Amino acid sequence: MDLRPLTAQDLPRAAALSALIGWNQLPADWAAFLGGGQVRGLDDGHPECLAATVATIGYGPGLAWIGMVLVRPDLRRQGLATRLMGWAMDSLQAAGIASLALDATPAGRPVYARLGFRDAGGFARWLLPAPLPTEAGVAVRPLREEDWPAVLALDLAGFGAPREALLRGFAGRLPAAAWVAEAGGRIRGAILGRDGLRHPGLGPLWASDAATARALLAAARHALPEAAVLDLGDHVPGLGDWLAAQGALQQRPFTRMVLGADLPGAAAVYQAASGPEFG
Repeated sequence: MDLRPLTAQDLPRAAALSALIGWNQLPADWAAFLGGGQVRGLDDGHPECLAATVATIGYGPGLAWIGMVLVRPDLRRQGLATRLMGWAMDSLQAAGIASLALDATPAGRPVYARLGFRDAGGFARWLLPAPLPTEAGVAVRPLREEDWPAVLALDLAGFGAPREALLRGFAGRLPAAAWVAEAGGRIRGAILGRDGLRHPGLGPLWASDAATARALLAAARHALPEAAVLDLGDHVPGLGDWLAAQGALQQRPFTRMVLGADLPGAAAVYQAASGPEFG
């Protein structure tokens, strides 16, 4: 099987592969990679889904994310994932990207460690099945167009690299989950979300303190009619305990890993991720 670039015509079969494996992505997520990065696939002619995929997305010259490393279950243990990762690493390093990052499942972590990736933090996926209590004393409101410069500044400080198109795309897909926390005429925190195959996902979440994080989570979750998922950083003190006390369920952990230069950004501000495929 040749490793070839995927096009928009391939996205239904790519989405069928991620759905088969149990992931939450929609065709719009695959399209985000085509818009801001590259997607490669192995195609064995299966009528419904591709054989294997990998995607990369660049955030300026300093950082790129690797995601969607998927192999159809009947083709596993044939070295396909290693082949996909080889292409991703070679192409990004040839482009001079300083830091290559990915989010690994427990099963994937030792595989990526053997390729030279090192641990750089972690997070856990939570299922939020019920509304969350309102946080007194924190003013939150829906995101407005004029808030974007402040939100993008929060993301640049917390995540450490520019990605305006991706974040605006998220907000357009699920505007009910886009909220900001405001104090003294300044944006102190924000949250976005996006639709998903199984559940909508909340995140990124930017907040400098726990009360602001709780207020934004409560507002975004209340605006959604169904359960949502959240990828909460391990470095955030107390927020997981608070979620558990409200009936949220921790589903699975991820390890953030990096090859090359250390990850940019300030983790303390960046409390919940955009999902393991986007960082």
